[in-house]
Amino acid sequence: MKLKARPLYLDKLLAAKDNGLIKVITGMRRCGKSSLLKLLGQRLVSAGVPSDHILTINLESFEFASFDRTQLHDRIMGLMHDHDRYYLLLDEVQLIDGWERVVNALRVDANVDIYLTGSNAHLLSRQLGTLLSGRYVEIRVFPLSFAEFLRYTGELDRNTAFERYMRYGGLPPVVDQGTNQELAYTVLSGIYDTVLVRDISQYLQIRNPMVFNDVTRYLADTAGSPVSISRIEHRLKSARRSATNDTIERYISGLLDAFLFHQARRINVKGGDYLQGLSKYYPADPGIRNMLVSYHQGDIGPLLELIVHNELKTRGYDVQVGRMDNLEIDFVADRISADMTDERLFIQVSATIMDSSTRDREFEPLHRLHNASGRRMILTLDTFGLGSVDGIDVVNALDWLTHSE
Repeated sequence: MKLKARPLYLDKLLAAKDNGLIKVITGMRRCGKSSLLKLLGQRLVSAGVPSDHILTINLESFEFASFDRTQLHDRIMGLMHDHDRYYLLLDEVQLIDGWERVVNALRVDANVDIYLTGSNAHLLSRQLGTLLSGRYVEIRVFPLSFAEFLRYTGELDRNTAFERYMRYGGLPPVVDQGTNQELAYTVLSGIYDTVLVRDISQYLQIRNPMVFNDVTRYLADTAGSPVSISRIEHRLKSARRSATNDTIERYISGLLDAFLFHQARRINVKGGDYLQGLSKYYPADPGIRNMLVSYHQGDIGPLLELIVHNELKTRGYDVQVGRMDNLEIDFVADRISADMTDERLFIQVSATIMDSSTRDREFEPLHRLHNASGRRMILTLDTFGLGSVDGIDVVNALDWLTHSE
């Protein structure tokens, strides 16, 4: 199958080419990291790099199942037969214990520009923080955004595409199944099982997979709602599957480290400080969420909120949940712009605000922020009543999702 371009990430890699830093590409399983390396290899060849100077090694291959760091180092060094510039594309690097020593040795001893992918933040951060601290740049890859999804599928009807996107998500191998629900859910289940076995179990030592799955499904089912660890503990106990708070927190950390979920912490909008507990957790992809808890027509509101959250992450925002007195703001999103100034968004998400009570509820917290620095927005699927109202922008969500800002 022909690889489909993902310029958002490929351009970042090409901009960092030969900059003296190791490029570390992170993200959940099957989000497109390996394809991105292949696309990079193709671009390097088209730019005149000899193909035998592009060394692509996928450590998931059975060929490397028993490799240790010494064997990996020797294999790579054996492929470099002159002193010209080489490009090393090393896929799923966390599978080799001590890989950071190999990479550091190559950085020091060889004329090589190094690109790595990894699917476990815990293992990567532990290893990157030692020998490679200050010597790498991380490029985070996400599942297809809705705008990418439209280009990837060639779907011309935006509403039809969004309904499909809400149901099946944006993981490329799932999107490739079209609208075949059975095949899509088979692929999604396989991805989840791989994440559990390869990226979580190996360091969490999960003794009771059923409890772990219960915690995962609870987070998926309550996406967009504050999560109480004690409430999860009580729920497990009532199902005769007891687990301590520490165990539950460890499982949640594992899901975050495997990039399967994102955490949105609560922030006091007035004071700027973080509030303890009751964070929200969002699955990294709507298809994963629906595989875990099933898709229902009434889920449009929560799924829209999930998609907006993930879009903000894709655009490089740090995303929190805002609290102000007794009111909540769905998202307080910050990022540093190209001119090094801080951009802040205050966003409410609602499938519709045509009902007057819903409209008042969504507007109220944003009205109270009239002195705050940042853009105030309501994202909705409505196509009427859009525009600026008292400095608050009411924007159609599909327009916002398909136009980068």
